[in-house]
Amino acid sequence: MEKTNNTNLKTKQNIEFVCLACCTCKRPIMLEKSLASVSKLIIPQGIRIELVIIDNDEQESAKNTVEKIINDLKMPLHYVVQKERGLSKARNTAIEEVIKLGATHILFFDDDEILDEKCLSEHIKLYQNSEKAIISTGPTTTIFIDELPNYITKNIVFKQKTSKKTGQVINHSACGNVFFSVSIVKEHNLRFSSEYVFMGGEDGDFFQKAFNLGYIILWNNDAIIYEMVSKSRGNLRWIFKKCYYNGYAGNLLKFKNEKSYLKKLLFIFKHVLVICVNIVLLIPSLLFGLPTFFNLVGIIIRTKGKIDAIIKTKPIDFYRNISGE
Repeated sequence: MEKTNNTNLKTKQNIEFVCLACCTCKRPIMLEKSLASVSKLIIPQGIRIELVIIDNDEQESAKNTVEKIINDLKMPLHYVVQKERGLSKARNTAIEEVIKLGATHILFFDDDEILDEKCLSEHIKLYQNSEKAIISTGPTTTIFIDELPNYITKNIVFKQKTSKKTGQVINHSACGNVFFSVSIVKEHNLRFSSEYVFMGGEDGDFFQKAFNLGYIILWNNDAIIYEMVSKSRGNLRWIFKKCYYNGYAGNLLKFKNEKSYLKKLLFIFKHVLVICVNIVLLIPSLLFGLPTFFNLVGIIIRTKGKIDAIIKTKPIDFYRNISGE
């Protein structure tokens, strides 16, 4: 297990009442599949479970889906509309609703995700069996719900293998599959930053702050969620846009507090060389097939995103437009 230098460890809160929280925006078809998986979750005995849906669309595009699925659920459902668009706005509304309901813990998932039936129980198991786990985060594995060519399905954007072990301490998490104590937001008034309202990365920023406050994050390979990819994302235009975003957003968070101009210049120089080398390799890569070629193009675009993040130093609006159904 990886060691941590964080000595300000927090007292664990007993799991009594868990809210499952999903933020959604204009993706009713995916949301219906996601909520159908919630209805199949294994619910541990003795723990109260309720579902919170935050509809980040003033037109209430999720309302019909919620009404359609509500009778199939094993738990109470709370439907809340947050008219002001943005990831941070929706996630913070979810937090406020969870606090209002009096939950002790929250499991965040996204509207384009299918929960494995053991996802919740495995998060709870790790939390209860570990002396220091306050946050449990697990893998999000891609599943293709439409038939797509292999140069799409084999693209690096969709490869999510990890060498992390269950119980390993990490210093960050995404919101797509994370379970944590509500004490995190109550004790320190911690919220998702509006700085990243349309870029994304607000979740990485949130959990990095939580870790720095002493809330230990453990990786959990047994708590699995599946991210749905349809034709709306299974295309080169979306893939290359995502490659750029991955490079940009990750580096913006990494370098936002970096004061050394020399370190930034060395990083830029190194990655300009990476781009040049990969451009030279583009034509020969065709000998190995289209997946290799387009992966190389994606690496070039992602690397450019990394460089641009250091130069521009401002969040981009990746999530202003919705992809999916």
